[in-house]
Amino acid sequence: MVLSARGVQPVSIPVGRTALTSVARQVGTARSVIENLGHALAETRKTGRGVRFSVEVTPEGTVRIVHPPENQDIAGTQAAERTSGSGLARAKARGKALAASILAREDMVTAEELARRMGTTRVTVNARRHARQLIGLEGPTRGYRYPTWQLDRDGRPFTIIPNLFTALGDSPWTIYRFLTQKHPELEGRTAIAALEKGEDKRVLSVAASIAEGTFA
Repeated sequence: MVLSARGVQPVSIPVGRTALTSVARQVGTARSVIENLGHALAETRKTGRGVRFSVEVTPEGTVRIVHPPENQDIAGTQAAERTSGSGLARAKARGKALAASILAREDMVTAEELARRMGTTRVTVNARRHARQLIGLEGPTRGYRYPTWQLDRDGRPFTIIPNLFTALGDSPWTIYRFLTQKHPELEGRTAIAALEKGEDKRVLSVAASIAEGTFA
């Protein structure tokens, strides 16, 4: 079976003869199942929440996609928490605590330290952060911290960083999460690991798929 979409390299998936014969009779339904899976993958990456849907098949061959109420319940609960004062305060507290723990890691350094590793100045580091050529994460009290893994052995930042900002938006935290997460499209590796192998095009393709909410 070959999956294809405009602007995305086709993907070949081996399936058994029985499965292929059945799917061939329900092409529209198979497409719907795959599209729902793609949307579910994109949604869970963006929100960090699990997404569930079921495929209901009748003896007559009718196929229906079922989205359980729990998906809507979860979304509704989170929306209510965001709009309530106590819920908003708790969410902000959790966010600050998580950010602080990330910024305190050994691979997070100041602009001065990153400048030393790059063989340049703090002013240049700040300028390149503003130009979206470096990832600088801002915390509630610690100022900006820079992941050391965005530099290669020669002290040069990944050249793909500006393209990731273009694809995923202006938030450095979004870029950080994308690069540190494991992706099935990269054989379960993080985007950082793929970039260290020179797989810039593959990483950018995954980022584009996430941004578009499509199944790559």
